[in-house]
Amino acid sequence: MRSWLGPSAAAFLLSACALLDLFGDAAPAEKPVLDPDLVQRGAVLFVDPRLSGDGSRSCSVCHPGGGADSLVYLDGESVAPGSAGGRRTKALRGLYQTAPYFWDGSAPTVADAIERMLAVEMRGGKLAGKDREALEAYLLSLTPFDRGRLQPDGVPMEPSTLSSRRGYAVYVKAECADCHPAPVFARAKLADIGTGGAFAIPTLRGVAAAGPWGHDGRWPDLESAVRANLAATRVELGAEEVAQLLEYLKLL
Repeated sequence: MRSWLGPSAAAFLLSACALLDLFGDAAPAEKPVLDPDLVQRGAVLFVDPRLSGDGSRSCSVCHPGGGADSLVYLDGESVAPGSAGGRRTKALRGLYQTAPYFWDGSAPTVADAIERMLAVEMRGGKLAGKDREALEAYLLSLTPFDRGRLQPDGVPMEPSTLSSRRGYAVYVKAECADCHPAPVFARAKLADIGTGGAFAIPTLRGVAAAGPWGHDGRWPDLESAVRANLAATRVELGAEEVAQLLEYLKLL
């Protein structure tokens, strides 16, 4: 039996939550109730290269396991990190919590993101009717990255190292949560941190394994990304504090 809340309805509600978050602290979206048959059908489509216009790639090529391939793309083609106009692949896990989509925030719903993905990344791929609904359902089913090391408010769970616990205090001191509040560790708005424009604030879930870092992959390691963001926001931390903050980020 179909759920009362289909993927399109869920996407609409998520978009509304994202827009509310632009003006205040909206509660994180709950995982939508989805039709398991549609989710299973979408999972098959996700790994099917026939979705692409030339049959050369599937969604899973760039998003293995719902994650990211650590590459930077321009107009659907891989380019060197830091290339002008390049955009690093973003993970899809927890997609229902992170609307709007793409680095420019141009897709308010998952359906809109699929439309762009088919046209560009999938090189003119076609998907309609039940198949499109199924792919949307699968994407909305992907759970957020979670190492199981944090409480919902972002405080480290035991057992945890002293350095990571101190790193949480640094995270609070540096006001990182202004843009990356727990438990999603993202905010639905664009921010300019001096990298050539305003870009979507990505979730920090899984950030330690999300390299290269930055919208165009310009930073080769997490420490470089952290230091650049601290400089952009004019937050001064000592070397030990930066090291502790990095330990905390590894728990996300």
